[in-house]
Amino acid sequence: MNLMILLDRLDQMIESATEIPLTGKCLIDAEEALDLLDRIRNAIPEEVKRAEWLNAEKDRVIREGQAEAERMLAQAQEYINKMVSESEITRRAKEQRDRIIAEAEEQARAIEQEARAYAQSVLANLQEALERTLEVVRRGREELSA
Repeated sequence: MNLMILLDRLDQMIESATEIPLTGKCLIDAEEALDLLDRIRNAIPEEVKRAEWLNAEKDRVIREGQAEAERMLAQAQEYINKMVSESEITRRAKEQRDRIIAEAEEQARAIEQEARAYAQSVLANLQEALERTLEVVRRGREELSA
């Protein structure tokens, strides 16, 4: 089950619990709370697996971008080698080679930056969710021990 749904349920359980007058404390069903905490603990590894998958996916996208850039560079080199006959053709070929290499390098940088930004965003969201989970669990434990 989705970690956020479980956290929302725990939050709802705490918010809807019967309050003890003049104490600022409330009563919750311990068995239900412990069951929810167990389900949260079980859901966390899935979130970690998802983060690991995203990290692997980021690496794959970076590798593919690098392979594409290398392929483009190899094509540019082949093209240049074919154009080596005359000086004007050679000059044009060098200009085109430089342009193709610059474009390929720029595309590779852009792909890598996008992959890193995507992975950073996903990992930041996961970190935030895990921190909220830990805070809810801490508050729940404090409520239970009070």
